[in-house]
Amino acid sequence: MEEKSKITYSDLFWLFIAASYFGLIIEGFYCLIKFGKWESHVVSIYGHFCIIYGVGVVFYYIFCNYFKKKNIFLQFIIYAFLGTFVELVCGILLDFGLGMRAWSYENSFLNYRGYICLFMFIVWGLFGIVFEQFIPLIKKCLKITYNKFFKIILPIFTIFMIFNLLFTSICIYRWSERHRELKPSNRLEKYIDRKYDDKYMSNRFMEWYFIDQK
Repeated sequence: MEEKSKITYSDLFWLFIAASYFGLIIEGFYCLIKFGKWESHVVSIYGHFCIIYGVGVVFYYIFCNYFKKKNIFLQFIIYAFLGTFVELVCGILLDFGLGMRAWSYENSFLNYRGYICLFMFIVWGLFGIVFEQFIPLIKKCLKITYNKFFKIILPIFTIFMIFNLLFTSICIYRWSERHRELKPSNRLEKYIDRKYDDKYMSNRFMEWYFIDQK
């Protein structure tokens, strides 16, 4: 019970930032090895962050804190469902909210509408088991953020990320509106259309595509 109470907003925020950034770097190296080219799958207008990694790792960190003493098979199932749930929710939001996809498992065995599949279900379960082994190291690294400097910049970075993610959402939604040939209705939308046009968004959000174009 003592360890559970140690989870703080500061821990979760810096873990989110680190996972969003380094997850992007790791995926970039994976693409370099597999496809022979670097790919940066950012999900933010400002900075190099893939927030789905940040959200996923934060959830894994919380769940590992509560289920680390459970049977390993039960842990595997919990982590597999957790990762699959995050993918499913994000996939549904992109599909029904924007008419877009950022990934697709349509050609994978036992997939559901391309959002999720059996292979990734297993991957997320195994990832949770492996991730749990690094919890002591992660907690040790997080202690670096307990000093005065990080306490001062925490609210600044929090405000920045709230603005960043909110503005990113607006730009992506406006991208979807342009695809539906909707004209800008205010100054902000006109600014976004000039500064973050379709070409910019397509280059920034690699592999994202509108479903009706496939």
